Amino acid sequence: MAALNHRAQRKPQQGFVLLLTLITLLVLLFGVLFTMRGTLLQTAMTGNTMQRQKDVQASDLALRQVQQAIIQTANNAGDVPLEIAATGKAWFYIPPNNGSVWPAPGTGTGAPATYWQTCQASGTCDTVANVASVINPAPPALPGGYTALATVVPTNQPTDAYSCGNTGFTATYYDIFLHTQEANATTAATTETVFKLCTPTTS
Repeated sequence: MAALNHRAQRKPQQGFVLLLTLITLLVLLFGVLFTMRGTLLQTAMTGNTMQRQKDVQASDLALRQVQQAIIQTANNAGDVPLEIAATGKAWFYIPPNNGSVWPAPGTGTGAPATYWQTCQASGTCDTVANVASVINPAPPALPGGYTALATVVPTNQPTDAYSCGNTGFTATYYDIFLHTQEANATTAATTETVFKLCTPTTS
């Protein structure tokens, strides 16, 4: 009888050990899932950061090409401001003077928000490839299949006869807006840069 009672008392202990084992396995499973989730999230964030860096690098290259094209356009027209040199160029746009500040392309709501989708049809922007066509020798295409749209507008800041550092030159300031997009159109970057163009002072 004593031996039977001893065996009967061990069954609850075996059930407790099984329950404790299942709880431990469940905790370990949640730990593994949490770790995998963190790793996947970190991988996605790293990929987004790398893609953003590529967008910025492509935008920087496009900006240099537009800056060179502005200088070349002014030089080809006899070293005059863009208001004269870039007449008829789709990428040079003078907003209407309606008493309000022209909103930056791609911001806000309404027309500014969809500017980059409609600007080519409305003749207020052009591809960087077309803008840079005046550069000789021709610059390389943007890497990785990137495409970029450019709009250059006057800043309406007063001209400056002292910031060019050369006697007889006057600085005129322009806003360069760029919309750079990767080949699959998943990500894009829009930038704004103020560019100083130095042209001979007219008497």
